[in-house]
Order: sequence, then structure tokens, then C-alpha cells
Amino acid sequence: MNIKIVFKSTKEQARVLARNLANRLRSYGAVAWTEDEVPPDAGARPDVVVILGGDGTILRAARQYGPQEIPILGVNLGQVGFLAELRAEDLDQYLPRLLARDYTVQERLMLKVTIMPAGGSPVSYLGLNDAVLRAETARVVEISVEINGEPLGLFRGDGLIVATPTGSTGYSLAAGGPVILTEVEALLLTPINSFSLSSRPLVMPADSVIRMQVTGLRKAGLTVDGQVEVSMEPGEMVEITRADTVARLVKMKDKTLAEALGARLRRGEGSLA
Repeated sequence: MNIKIVFKSTKEQARVLARNLANRLRSYGAVAWTEDEVPPDAGARPDVVVILGGDGTILRAARQYGPQEIPILGVNLGQVGFLAELRAEDLDQYLPRLLARDYTVQERLMLKVTIMPAGGSPVSYLGLNDAVLRAETARVVEISVEINGEPLGLFRGDGLIVATPTGSTGYSLAAGGPVILTEVEALLLTPINSFSLSSRPLVMPADSVIRMQVTGLRKAGLTVDGQVEVSMEPGEMVEITRADTVARLVKMKDKTLAEALGARLRRGEGSLA
């Protein structure tokens, strides 16, 4: 079994754990290497990528390895870790199951976010959680929205969030959006501090085409998964659709989605992955 280990390079704890984990996997007969090592075989393709870090590291890995159709296993070293399947202290228990391929792979819907700049070529990004178009300053931004070519309306406020079911428990939830279980194929549009009392979150089919255009005179900032950041001028448009690829998350625990959601909401954490 080929296993690549990705870690947050700014964390020495993650670097040390990655080295130790690679050595343990090799002792079990696996072909294992860390991201800062040369693979034993230059053409080696990982069967699984193990991610050591927090949600940010996992989100970056999902965008990288989703198009390659490689499953990822998140091991939480951060403060939140909603996307992680295991904790560092779980590794001893679950490594034998990983090597025996005793796990399932859950497919998560991803976003394709395409920016259509004025006078330029479209540029696309992948996202697992969300795409957020919001004011760059503490001022109201105006955003015109179309769904499947039909005008939805003009939103005035701090911005808009388009989230996947995975991302519905992140920024969207904090902005008043509903929780969507990850097995449901849908997209979610959530206003951020809207100036209209009639503006409410909207759940729509996953195959919907959402177009948002910055109107008025103020610029806006677009972020994808809170990591990709692009400044958008008035008149520029972003199109958000379901991506052709999915994120593949290794699942090894038996807890159901409803059980995980209930436990986290009871603890007041308010997020689920």
C-alpha cells in the first residue's frame, strides 16, 4: 500500500509526527513517504494521503487530491478539526485497519468557482466548504444574484455565502444558515448581515448555476474555503456550480452523521464535518 503523509509545515509537532508515522508504516511493509521526501518510486501514486493538521490543511488537500481521485484521511492536530476523522492519539488503534483497507470512502460535493473579470479570461478554483463574496471594507456591498439564469434579486449587506453541505456548518451556520447533512446533494446561499428583513438562506439543488455580480461602486473580496482570496471590481461576476470532482474522505469510525451532529451541537461547538 502506498501512503503519502502531508503535514502543516509550520508546525514542528506535525513534522516530527509525520516522520515517525512514515517509519512505522514502513515497518509494517507499506510504501510511505512524507511530502518533503522523494517517493521511493518516482512514479508512485498514493492509495491514501494522510493529512496531519487542522481543517485548513485538510481543505487544501481536498482541493489538491480531489481531482486526482485519491482518498484523504484527516488526523487532527489543530484546535477545531471538524473535517478530521482521527486524532493523533487514535493512530495506534486505526493504523492496522488503514493498512488492511478496512475503511469506507465518503464522497463530498465540491464547488467550482469561476471568476469572470472584466476584459480578462475566466479563472476557476475548487472549494470544499464555501465561496464567500463580501465587502472589502466595513461598508455595505451590493450583489446581484441569478439562479439558473433567472434573477433572484439584489442583496445589500456584508455579503453572501455559497456553501456545500460540508461547509454548511462553518461560516454559513454562524451567519444564520441551516445545517445540511453531508449526504444531501444541495447548495446553500446565505446572506451575511443583510439590510433586508426578507433575505433568508436558500437551499437549492446541487446542479444549480449561481451567478453573483458586484454592483454599485464598491469593490468586494471573494474567498474560497477561506484560503483563496481574490479582489473583485464593480461589474465583475463570479459563477458557482457543482464541481465535476468530489473530495474523497476516508471514514473509519462507525458514528452516523446524525450522531456526530447531535453530539457537537450539544457541546455547543456548532459545526460538523
